[in-house]
Amino acid sequence: MSEHLDALYKDIILDHHKDPRNFGPLPGGAHVLKHEGYNPLCGDRVVLELDLAGGRLQGCNFHGEGCSICMSSASLMTEDLKGKPVAEALAAVQDFRDLMQGTRPPDESSEREVEALAGVRKFPVRIKCALLPWTTLKEALELKDNP
Repeated sequence: MSEHLDALYKDIILDHHKDPRNFGPLPGGAHVLKHEGYNPLCGDRVVLELDLAGGRLQGCNFHGEGCSICMSSASLMTEDLKGKPVAEALAAVQDFRDLMQGTRPPDESSEREVEALAGVRKFPVRIKCALLPWTTLKEALELKDNP
C-alpha cells in the first residue's frame, strides 16, 4: 500500500472514530434484533441492533465501547451494510474476514470505505478489534435463523 493510501485510510478510520455513523440504539420495532460481542482480551464491547424487515438490514446501529479500530470498524460496517439483503451481509462478513486475514488484497479502486481497515493487518494484535463488529453481526444473523 502506498503512503498516500495509508494516510487516506488513517483519515477514514479517525473520521469514523470521532464521528461514528449509526451509533446509539435503533428506534424500536417489531423486527429489532439485539446482539452483543465482547473481546475479553482487550475489553472491546459492541452491541448491534438490527432491523431485519423484509429479509434486509433495514436498520443497523451499534453502541458500546472499545478502541478506535473497533468503533471505526462498527461504524464503517453499518454504513456499508445498511439496506442490504441478509445473504449479502453474510457474504460481506466473509469478504471482510478474508481482507483482515490477508487471503484477499485490499481493493484500492473500491469506493467502499471499509477497505480502509486493510491497514490494520500491519498490526496483527488489532485484527480482532476490527473483526469484532463483523463477527457479532454474523452471530446475530445465525442466531436469528437458529434460536
